[in-house]
Amino acid sequence: MASFRWPTPQMGGAWLFRLLFVSMCLLFPHEGALASFANFSPVQRVQARLDLATAYFESGMFTFALEEVELALVLAPLHPESLALKGLLLLQQKRFDLAENYFQKASQGAPLSAPIAHKFGVFYCQNGQFEASFAKFKHASDLSNGLQKQKTDWVWGQCLMQNMQLQAANFKMSDALKRQPSLIYDSLPLVELKIKLGMYSEAEKILDFLNDSPSVSAQSVWLALHLAERQNQAVKKNHWGKMLGLQFPNSAQWRLFQDQVPHD
Repeated sequence: MASFRWPTPQMGGAWLFRLLFVSMCLLFPHEGALASFANFSPVQRVQARLDLATAYFESGMFTFALEEVELALVLAPLHPESLALKGLLLLQQKRFDLAENYFQKASQGAPLSAPIAHKFGVFYCQNGQFEASFAKFKHASDLSNGLQKQKTDWVWGQCLMQNMQLQAANFKMSDALKRQPSLIYDSLPLVELKIKLGMYSEAEKILDFLNDSPSVSAQSVWLALHLAERQNQAVKKNHWGKMLGLQFPNSAQWRLFQDQVPHD
């Protein structure tokens, strides 16, 4: 699910620094000018553990994330944000009943927390409980604003896609993208949706931007190539084919393209 691919090309450096700094505070509390973990207040200790667990989770290092969130819960067994993160980690392990239990506790402890409602929505969506998921996303969206709200609406749209509510998904994600342009770097699911809905010009506009950015990928070029083919744009199809071979010669998409090109 895209909403949990938090690190982006624009924030990678800051995210890595965060992980390094918090790790050093916890693992080497007496080194240099770093504050001693032993001198942290109880609240600071919980937050430091949670920050490190979150950074691990965002990087896909789920074992380390679970270790840190368990330590946070030892310090504060009813800490809502820690309970919600453990719920997500249990979801990764497909322990759905136990994950829901943690999300319920987190929601009870912080009923007005938009991030917790968002995470609960992700849980329900991945568990195929779509109506419950949409209710949680609506709650999170109503409680938030700015980037957090647009991220929730974006993931809400992806969940609508999973439930085959394609028009509603397109509206939700397109509106989030309009309000938060940085979401374009994670927009291939929206591109594929627009192509499926026959909204070729809108899909083409997104792909032209992506393929001229550092976020270009073999898949984004491949989609642009096929979109040009659908629209009988021979020049653009040739352009994307050449780009695929030059920039991604080892990709599965390039090999597939070569197999489709007629040979004398």
